[in-house]
Amino acid sequence: MTRLAPDQVLSLFEPTRDEAPPEVAWVDGQQVLRRINRRSPRARPVITQIGRVPEDAGTGDPAALVDSLLLRAGERPSFRGPRPIRVADLFSGCGGMSLGVAEACRALGRGFSPVAAFDIDPAALKTYSLNFGLHEPMPADLGTLLAPRLGTRMTPAERALKRRVGRVDIVVAGPPCQGHSNLNNATRRNDPRNGLYFRVARFAELFAPSFIFVENVAMVLHDHGNVVEQTRRGLESLGYIVSHGIVDLSRLGLAQRRRRHVMLATMAGSGSALPRIEEIVELHARPPRSLRWAIGDLKGFHSKSPIDRPTGLKPETQRRIDFLFDHDLYDLPDSERPACHRDKVHSYGSVYGRLRWNQPAPTITGGFDTMGRGRFVHPGLRRTLTPREGARIQGLPDWFDFSPVMLKRSNLVRTIGNAVPPRLTYVLALECLR
Repeated sequence: MTRLAPDQVLSLFEPTRDEAPPEVAWVDGQQVLRRINRRSPRARPVITQIGRVPEDAGTGDPAALVDSLLLRAGERPSFRGPRPIRVADLFSGCGGMSLGVAEACRALGRGFSPVAAFDIDPAALKTYSLNFGLHEPMPADLGTLLAPRLGTRMTPAERALKRRVGRVDIVVAGPPCQGHSNLNNATRRNDPRNGLYFRVARFAELFAPSFIFVENVAMVLHDHGNVVEQTRRGLESLGYIVSHGIVDLSRLGLAQRRRRHVMLATMAGSGSALPRIEEIVELHARPPRSLRWAIGDLKGFHSKSPIDRPTGLKPETQRRIDFLFDHDLYDLPDSERPACHRDKVHSYGSVYGRLRWNQPAPTITGGFDTMGRGRFVHPGLRRTLTPREGARIQGLPDWFDFSPVMLKRSNLVRTIGNAVPPRLTYVLALECLR
């Protein structure tokens, strides 16, 4: 592969419509720059200096260079700027969805202002607050705080919430997905948590944001309560234009195969000419990214921080990992698995498996440091993934501070695994705001 030449201008995307591509990157001397083209031809583009060309930059793909610099950045960028976009994050976790919007605002020369974050996990909220400067996140159960139906009189709690939060421009939401997951054999498709999805529509009724982004597992479409369709109808009754569909985030440059259902709602008049979900994905598509692209530079990296320490392995787990490496295998034979896999037919071929350098990772979950919960064995080292490697695969940059959840390893891994990769909301926000 060839190194970028100085002053070489290369488009990050091939335009699919009769307009300038959303982003362009180039190298000026040793500096990598990004230009965001506005939708209006009369609007001036916005140029951001991303960083210096790395010593090991052996690629001619400018998209990979820009994304790599953002992912490996050790210093938090400033998200302050003029005309800040006010964002509320529902079911926020550590804030992956907010992070994508914040970067889109920065790319457009706008400020990012988080005005509310809601989650039932206090440690995750502390992580959100630490990274985004929101001093009063709300450890609220939105299933209790918000009314379950549209058109009902505001409750006292909802009135207080409106006074506290004020204007909201963008709502991002990642409702709990465990009730829809294929890994949930107890209450799949018929879990009480599934109804939380509709609370997004109630929040929209109260605050009338211009844009709404909702992410969930693909199987949400098969919920017994038909929550996606009910939410779509509810939002349309409030005057929103709604587009939704399944997105594999590996198509957007994530080094991970992660199929998710995405809903985009725009208030009529705010973005009625926006592309649909499928068109946005095509407009912002990236070449496939491998695991080596995401974490290859960490192979020889060591630190005492919990985020860089691999989990301690039981002797039987270490034996299974050694078996994979000693026999140059990526899938563990049934003969080396627990009895529940040896003695009956199963469909968990990737479980206990080893990752491949030249391919994206499979979906990262809240158990990515455990061999028995997926294909999470490092491709070149006899261990499972570290939390930092999991964060990189999720698209969470090195500067992101997980201190509030580091005291307990299971909290750290779960927080990273449950995050929504910010690359998704970056492209959605960019399309809505540019």
